[in-house]
Amino acid sequence: MTHNTLRKSLNKNSAQADVDGLYTNKQITDAVFGGLADEKLATQRQLTRKYELENQITEASVLNRKSLESGFAALADAMIHRIMASEVSRETKEDLLKDLATIPITIESVARSQSKLQRSNGQLENGENESSRTVAKKRARTSLKD
Repeated sequence: MTHNTLRKSLNKNSAQADVDGLYTNKQITDAVFGGLADEKLATQRQLTRKYELENQITEASVLNRKSLESGFAALADAMIHRIMASEVSRETKEDLLKDLATIPITIESVARSQSKLQRSNGQLENGENESSRTVAKKRARTSLKD
């Protein structure tokens, strides 16, 4: 590292020289290697988060979303068949099917409110594009056509 590069790094870190124009070892190492203390703190925070998640899983505070969605989907399919076979009016059937279609929407909104992960372009954490809301709407439409 050249003298000028070290000076730039010290200035970037806002390091102040003492009265003799000298810098401390900590100021120099922070300028050369970055804030190791900050990196260690960030690592400890990540480890803490990892252990919190492991504890939540151990305590069964976390549910498997895919399993939950597939269970609700099976339940919704069974209910759709019963609704369509029943002797209620078409308007009542439509209302019941709309109510059933809100289950995936509710799951998605709860998952979003609980998730601390950021989403971009409407993609889910696993990279899927089609939301469970879209799938539920398709099911309701096909059921009404039958």
